[in-house]
Amino acid sequence: MGLALDEPDENDQVVTINEILVAIDFNIEPYTENVILDFSQEKNGLVLLGNESDCC
Repeated sequence: MGLALDEPDENDQVVTINEILVAIDFNIEPYTENVILDFSQEKNGLVLLGNESDCC
């Protein structure tokens, strides 16, 4: 799973995570429940945290 700064596609679901609008591809939307959007200095960018046991 990755993150990109881009406009949402027509099939994306737009949700609010930590008060930020996020477009999520409908194919991975079930894996994004109970995740948080955070900044990682180690990875030098935004990351999604949580729900790792359900991820591919």
